[in-house]
Amino acid sequence: MKYIRYSDMNFSVKAQLDQVSSRVWVTDYQTDNPAALSAFLLDLAHRRGLDKIIFPVRPGDERKFKGEGFYAEGTIRGYFDGTDACFLAAFPSHQRAVSRYLSKELKMLREILQRPKTPRKKISQNFSIGPASAKDAPAMSFLFRKVFASYPTPVHEPLYLTKAMEKGDIYMVAYCGDRLAGVSSAEIQQDQRRAELTNCAVDEDFGGEGLITCILEKIANICLSRNINCLYSLARASSYGMNLVLHRLGYTYSGTMTNNCHIGGRFENMNIWVRPSGGQENKRKKFLFHQTT
Repeated sequence: MKYIRYSDMNFSVKAQLDQVSSRVWVTDYQTDNPAALSAFLLDLAHRRGLDKIIFPVRPGDERKFKGEGFYAEGTIRGYFDGTDACFLAAFPSHQRAVSRYLSKELKMLREILQRPKTPRKKISQNFSIGPASAKDAPAMSFLFRKVFASYPTPVHEPLYLTKAMEKGDIYMVAYCGDRLAGVSSAEIQQDQRRAELTNCAVDEDFGGEGLITCILEKIANICLSRNINCLYSLARASSYGMNLVLHRLGYTYSGTMTNNCHIGGRFENMNIWVRPSGGQENKRKKFLFHQTT
């Protein structure tokens, strides 16, 4: 992952350049000239051979950029230190903009959204769940390698996981005896009071035990106790189980990001799920309609 900063008289911008998922992810910006910033981002993507641009913008700015090659894929409530973000996308490569899986995945999503938000079942007493530490990093990296053929971040490297925990990310693990059964995490941006619930993996031998549901509940409670009020997750649109977990936990569907990252061996669409608040239900319906038209 590489990071850039650039500014001139028209704009300033910070972004991540992600070669693994072939994308530019804008992390901060200021501009009075949306056309100039849009042109810079598209040229940057072309020069670096990256074929998607992800651009979270503040309320009202989405109208300024939609005429410059960007369109809305979803929203995350409170993303900018309590202010909502509209996630825009542009595709320098037309091929990246088309997903042959999207129609089937949205049909599955509609089925999930009709299901009741039933309370989770209690997990077996055979499992112990608690915060991870550096000593758990080798076992976690092994599980990530076992579950994911590819992943957007280097979670298969113990050193990466150790450094992530040192900088404040929360990792929670579930053990059955001495064997790691499941793991998940919250990647935290404390200055923005937001956290992405991510890196969910369960050993196939322990599937169906409700481990991820329990782990995510514990992580969310820790985040809220630290005044992190924006909790969201990007779930693989192909994963029935992960989307169902988030739905049952009360998170609200808020859009789908097309061919968003390289995970599990291919580019995957990702569904945005946001901790519920007023007004989110209308946004869910809006993006379900948008993606099917």
